[in-house]
Amino acid sequence: MAQPAVIRPVAPPERAEAFHAFADALPVGLAWVDDAGTILEHNQLAEELLSQPFGPSLEEGLRTALAEARTRNGCVETCVEVSHSERIVVTVAPDRAATGWIVSFDRRRLERARAEATVLRAVIQAMAASGSKREAITRAIAVVRDQLPLARIANFEIAGNELRCEGSGGLGAEERELIVPLGRKDCLLHLAWIQRRQLHLPELTRSTLRLPFECEPGASVFVLPTGARQPRGLLCVSAPPSMLNEGAIRLVQGLADAIGAVTDVAVIEASAARALEVATQRDRLATIGQLVAGVAHEINNPLAFLKSNLHSLKSEIADLRESHAPLPASAGELEEIVSESIEGVSRIETIVQALKGTARRRDEKVRFDCSRAIQEAITIFKGAKKSECEILAVISLLPEVVGSPSALGQVMLNLMQNGLDAMSVVERKQRKLEVRASVEGERVRVTVRDHGTGIPTDVQQRMWDAFYTTKDVGKGTGLGLSICKEIVGEMGGWLEFETGPTGTAFHLLLPEAAE
Repeated sequence: MAQPAVIRPVAPPERAEAFHAFADALPVGLAWVDDAGTILEHNQLAEELLSQPFGPSLEEGLRTALAEARTRNGCVETCVEVSHSERIVVTVAPDRAATGWIVSFDRRRLERARAEATVLRAVIQAMAASGSKREAITRAIAVVRDQLPLARIANFEIAGNELRCEGSGGLGAEERELIVPLGRKDCLLHLAWIQRRQLHLPELTRSTLRLPFECEPGASVFVLPTGARQPRGLLCVSAPPSMLNEGAIRLVQGLADAIGAVTDVAVIEASAARALEVATQRDRLATIGQLVAGVAHEINNPLAFLKSNLHSLKSEIADLRESHAPLPASAGELEEIVSESIEGVSRIETIVQALKGTARRRDEKVRFDCSRAIQEAITIFKGAKKSECEILAVISLLPEVVGSPSALGQVMLNLMQNGLDAMSVVERKQRKLEVRASVEGERVRVTVRDHGTGIPTDVQQRMWDAFYTTKDVGKGTGLGLSICKEIVGEMGGWLEFETGPTGTAFHLLLPEAAE
């Protein structure tokens, strides 16, 4: 064990005996020093402390306190920080019985850690008492600012290619609504987000990087990612360098952890809500599918009678012509009406069969004719939207795929409806929707192309998210593309798109069924 730097001459036997009679039993380090500060005697605990790596710091604290005690001719106390959770209080008092000084070393462990824990408990309590995520974060920041009153604190959350301020303390009204675009390489937040790690600048003015809000000249800055599962934002703190010490940084780290926990919980709750809504929508679709299947079945029966009777009527007219019996002048017109009626019934029959196909269970996994499923969806869409746009369909002979025919039909209907919606600003006579399906290697490629104005960049980043929609309230749930992507993924395929000012094309790629 290393020896302290000071020299300890042997004290007179009677003084040493008197000193150790009580000093060794004390829970604090105790030393007897002369007027020059030389340690004459000390107890065992003082020896242990002075022999630690922080021993020279204790000796320096002793010399400082002794100099002040001489001036005051009284008792002086000073504090020496020895670790992030420990400090030693050095007290120097005059020895009235002899020339010299009594020194105590009071080791106070975890005092700061307890204080920090108290602050963090207050942070958690403030969050728990809040009604919204932003309110919880703002209250938590306020608790920490009570300990760091000169600090400016801002919490940013990622939103697409931006960082949005969600909760702050010490910022102005405009700064509290800050939106920081990612990609600004001169911004400290951009660097912290790219590196996904803590950044500490002891003095901001010495760096070329800047913060999005004003700081005091020479401020020290600390930036931390928030979010336990994955980074979801950044906590940024600026304060005078003297304030942003080790203890303050630990408080800020605790705040970042608390904000991350609140953010993660909010994300989980939102995901659960979305999952519930998706499940509800699917249940509704399943119910509608059952109703459609039932209605189609009910229509089929009278449709079959009607079709049979019309064919019989047509056959009777043909027999009358062959018998050369006199016919009324309107017989030719009647025959034409019957033929047109038979054609109309056949079209109704085709649509009903397509409806029955799209009403089948979506969760089934079977080999099926991809061409027929696509054609059935086009037939239904044409029947409902033919007057709203020109529909061009080119369907090659396609191999079988594995999955649900009705699910593929739902994907096609969603993509075609989205294409039609994208052309809402185009004159009706210029609206053109193209559907093409062909074989590409060992997979099927289906393309639905509109001739609208394309998808804006900001929409592209969120269009696959559940419940995100650009349509007016009541005209869209925002589930179309997310469900399409999920269905295609379940079938082992994927969706991709290309867009521009002249329109958008969605490409659906499905693997061919294995032999």
